Amino acid sequence: MATLVLSTVGNVLGGPVGGAIGALIGQSIDQQVFGLGPRQGPRLNDLAVQTSSYGTRIPRIYGKMRVAGSVIWATELKESSIIQSGGKTQPDVETFSYSVSMAVALSSRVANEVGRIWADGKLLRGAAGDFKVRTKFRFYAGSDDQDVDPLIASVEGIAETPAYRGLALAVFEDLELAEFGNRIPFLTFEILADGEAVPIGTIITDATVGAIQSALAEPVEGYAAHGATMRAAIEPLVDQFAVDLRPGQEGIETGPPTLFAIADEELGCAPDGKSEARSERSVVSERSTPASLTIDYYDPARDYQVGRMRASAGNHGGPAEEVDLPIVLSAETARGVGENSLARRWAERDRLTLRLPPHYLALRPGDLIELPGSGRRWTVRQLTFEAMIAVVELCMTWHAAPVILADPGRPAANPDIIAGPTRLALLDLPDPGTGAALQLQLAAASSTEGWRQVPVEIAIGGIVSGGMSAAAETVLGASLTLLPPSQAVVLDLVSSVEVELANDEMWLESRDDDALLAGANLAVLGREVLQYGSAVAIAPKRFRLSRLLRGRFGSEWAMMSHSPGEAFALLDSRTLRAIAVPESMFGSEVAVTAHGVGDGTGTSVTAIASGEALRPPSPVHLKAQVIAGTMEVSWVRRSRLGYAWLDEVDAPLGETFERYRVRLEGSAGTATAEVTGASVVFGAGELAVAGSGPATIAVAQVGDRALSRWTTISLNLA
Repeated sequence: MATLVLSTVGNVLGGPVGGAIGALIGQSIDQQVFGLGPRQGPRLNDLAVQTSSYGTRIPRIYGKMRVAGSVIWATELKESSIIQSGGKTQPDVETFSYSVSMAVALSSRVANEVGRIWADGKLLRGAAGDFKVRTKFRFYAGSDDQDVDPLIASVEGIAETPAYRGLALAVFEDLELAEFGNRIPFLTFEILADGEAVPIGTIITDATVGAIQSALAEPVEGYAAHGATMRAAIEPLVDQFAVDLRPGQEGIETGPPTLFAIADEELGCAPDGKSEARSERSVVSERSTPASLTIDYYDPARDYQVGRMRASAGNHGGPAEEVDLPIVLSAETARGVGENSLARRWAERDRLTLRLPPHYLALRPGDLIELPGSGRRWTVRQLTFEAMIAVVELCMTWHAAPVILADPGRPAANPDIIAGPTRLALLDLPDPGTGAALQLQLAAASSTEGWRQVPVEIAIGGIVSGGMSAAAETVLGASLTLLPPSQAVVLDLVSSVEVELANDEMWLESRDDDALLAGANLAVLGREVLQYGSAVAIAPKRFRLSRLLRGRFGSEWAMMSHSPGEAFALLDSRTLRAIAVPESMFGSEVAVTAHGVGDGTGTSVTAIASGEALRPPSPVHLKAQVIAGTMEVSWVRRSRLGYAWLDEVDAPLGETFERYRVRLEGSAGTATAEVTGASVVFGAGELAVAGSGPATIAVAQVGDRALSRWTTISLNLA
């Protein structure tokens, strides 16, 4: 007796693969086509875990797939440091950051391009090709003529650097690691190996290097052929999609089955006139058939995260089976694959054995047999030759179920925001009572959503240093309308100004009068510090501000110099970066350049360090009276330590001495005086110097390190 086994995929793929019918092949063909090795297919973790080990297998990627790849080259971490000034009372802080350069192998098959890249699960590279942190990036498709990477060659030497032809490769140069805790993050890549979904037949033929010829047109969106053998590489497709494999003229091929109609007189054939049963029927035990099948797959609706679908055959005693499919499937397709695979297994429990005449030796695995009078069709599984009798083992033919709706679930949001240029403003603000210092305040914001702290270059009088913006984003924008002059004593209920903020994430809120008195909604517009009680949204990013407290902290002088387009910033110490300026650089230009991801060669802003915080507030309530040929001039001093205007106590001086400069300017000349009290008397001689007619009196307080802004009044001299 001679026996040929026509098992499900037989010795080609190994293991039960449901109704995926194999070929008339023996162990020798199996070894020639697929080679020896353990029959262990790929697992999803093989593609989801980044490795850097020698001997790691690189998958062949088809269609669109998300993979971790294998690090095949990397430099040591590159360290850099930034010394950031701590301001007036804090020490300087030296912070360290790191970057790395590395190459990651993605596919052992040519790939068209890399799409998105994730680092620790967050987008590192968006769909538009933009990176969320600074790096240089190069992609090599794996062509037969691709060049050596210049960075790798510069480190290893051109003679020692392969071009990695036939290997799709991603190269990062100076990938900044601060965003990832100054360590190399876990990377995954969206690989676009083909322009569209790939037919299963194309994958099988390519992955087996032509050992199996297939023209199956059913497409899959993405697939990773991976494993120790060719068998392992294609087994998930052959098994779960019921691919029929059969011997062909030059190897193994796929194709539609042939239908054979059996005549009644052909049943029960036996040699030498013996009597045999027309058919023998059996049913495989339920305990050896899966009661449930769980499929893990890659779901494109969830950024290729692993999806899971479960099919159940009811409460039976069979095992629960789990299958990893390195395939990109929609939830509906995955559910259909699982339901059909389980249904096929249960349908094929029903077995039938026939004894047929010798001419049925032409039967091939997967062929269909129709029994006389029943109309039912059975599928050929195995054929045995006994004394020129074809003993055919059959299983019940199954039919695929229609597509069943399925919900992939709601993925965790991972916004893909293209970083725009950094918005900067350098603010020379008055001292609010925290201690005078020669400094500017840097306000920084992103012109798009998704703020990240950015490195900045600071140049003071030509001396360049580095640093970082504040960790938090300033609510920053610009005025769209002109804010008219007003007074700085009570609420301005008449004036309003419209501002446009830097991005859609920013928002302004209205606050009541008690909150304003407690310091809420403090902002700067141009050079004027003000507060707003009402903020009304009038368009995306646009607000109308009214119910204003003007000229805060002695900035009433700036109420006269507003214009549309000037900077607006919400003042919050947590969002501002103080830039200390040496007093020797008083009056120098300060330039700050941001080097964020979206800044290209840099985004810059400049300002003059005029020392606004060093100035005492200018005197108020200036009065002049001419009596008996002399002029008495008086005023009320203010203090940066006494903006609260407490009752029954005088405002603290805020300087180490009290001194004022007074100037009388007339049509004929100017008379000056410097006094230590809040009044002065100009005598007849000084009035004569000024002359008759229109005149101006100006008073400024002399501070420890700067003069206040001048307060002036106009009058006529007789």
